Amino acid sequence: MRATCPDCGAQAHLSAFFVEDDGKRLAALLAEMQPELGRAVIGYLGLFKPAKTALRMARAVKIVQELVALVETGAVCKDERSGVRRPASALTWATGIETMLLQRTSLTLPLETHNYLRAVVYGLADKADAAVERQREADARSGKHLPKETADERKESKYANHLEWVAQMQRVGHFTPEQAKEERRQARERYGVSDDDAE
Repeated sequence: MRATCPDCGAQAHLSAFFVEDDGKRLAALLAEMQPELGRAVIGYLGLFKPAKTALRMARAVKIVQELVALVETGAVCKDERSGVRRPASALTWATGIETMLLQRTSLTLPLETHNYLRAVVYGLADKADAAVERQREADARSGKHLPKETADERKESKYANHLEWVAQMQRVGHFTPEQAKEERRQARERYGVSDDDAE
């Protein structure tokens, strides 16, 4: 199977891109990510590519390792000096990356750090956190107490989050209606939702 590099256009057999140990490490890191985040990270790496040379594989591995460490905390901090953190899922990070990729022409490239991404993700997480807090306050005022989630409810919640991410990607123009439809189909398959239930 042949593959094409999205940045330089080089074509080679797929295995050629993973001959080096760093290439194998990069593939392993991407394989461990949620699919939405993994796809976004591949494009994100292009934002670090020097203008006149290729992005070294070792540098790509370091960038992804740093990003994995940020995502795994489950939170995002815009500025470490302030210490203010907001909850941020892998899907929030993926949405932040997709937002940056759509704004690529307005960015100063190549990127050197993840600071701009952290600011974008913080903005998304802050809005989501504020919405959750408003809902919590509304629930408290109405005396509503939420029961613990069952396994089925957790599955439905993950499915709903995935559908919301697909809708966001379609709204910002990253997915065509056909791509969004296919993503929703894959989500139904992944979370075991039947077509009837999806209606």
